[in-house]
Amino acid sequence: MTRAGRRVIQGGVRTHSPTGGAAEPLAAEPDLDRLDLRIVGALQIEPRASWAKIGTVLGVDAVTVARRWNRLRAAGLAWVTAYEPGPAQGRLAVVEVECAGNPLEVADTLVGDQECQTLDIASGGRDLLVGVCAHDEVALADYLLKRLGTGPQIRAVRTQLVTSFVREAGDWRLGELPADLAARFTEHGAREPGAPVALTGLERAVLDVLREDGRMPATAIAARTDVPVRRARDVVQRLFLHRRVALWTDVARARCGRSVQAWFFLQVPARRLAGVAARLARLDEARLVVTTVGTYNLAVCVWMRELADVTRLEAQIEDGLEGVRIADRCITLRTVKRAGNLLDAQGRRTGRTS
Repeated sequence: MTRAGRRVIQGGVRTHSPTGGAAEPLAAEPDLDRLDLRIVGALQIEPRASWAKIGTVLGVDAVTVARRWNRLRAAGLAWVTAYEPGPAQGRLAVVEVECAGNPLEVADTLVGDQECQTLDIASGGRDLLVGVCAHDEVALADYLLKRLGTGPQIRAVRTQLVTSFVREAGDWRLGELPADLAARFTEHGAREPGAPVALTGLERAVLDVLREDGRMPATAIAARTDVPVRRARDVVQRLFLHRRVALWTDVARARCGRSVQAWFFLQVPARRLAGVAARLARLDEARLVVTTVGTYNLAVCVWMRELADVTRLEAQIEDGLEGVRIADRCITLRTVKRAGNLLDAQGRRTGRTS
């Protein structure tokens, strides 16, 4: 159990302190080469595509594709997880935290909290940037006021309430797959989402299994949820059909040529907010674009190849969007947790919180 009483599930890769304790050495740490990146790119579009289909499109045999992916996943360098998209997640906030003590120690006390879905150690005017998710306004307020607001090593907390997702991180693409090859895969979750409906007990159990491994076969899901295989398969298909659950193929940032993560916090005239947010969401670098209520009304997370690219993109945004002000920005020094997945100091997935 963590300090906050939340259970941490190890992912079978290595055991470590999420905020940077020593990881057990891997026998052979693989780099993401051109084929690896293309496999990840294919799975970003169609996360449950068969190895045979991926192999056919990429011009390699299915065994090679499966072996490559299993190696990457075992090393924590790439993974497929599941999430409830957009409003179905509940009430969300981007929270800036100033620490009175060591940010690593504060992060270690928060990382096991279920409400703490994403946790970055950041530069600039905040020490931590926390993506908070709670099932309703009361639960969100309780976490912000009773958990973050009373921490002995927390000096200040600033909260930006999320009002809409313009681009979700699960929609970001590496861009390593040529367009003609990418077109041969079926975009996951391309159908219009239905109205948010609470998941049933079985649907939530299936979601929990898919969060651990979004490619888990129906036979394994059935065994984990104690239902017949056909019923497990039907539940999975229904959740995906109406995009009540979405899959997200993610990757260790530093190992895919994107060594820099930056956040931009913008102040945009209200009448222009929707249009500006939509334009920023089309940027190749944009991982996440959300509208917020707080000091800023738009937050953008980007992945860049070099630190100098941050200044270049900032100038591009301000020159191209008249009247838009980048009020603040920060660089992520380390991501401790992303969408419930625990990461080590190298950005490798090691497990997830329940």
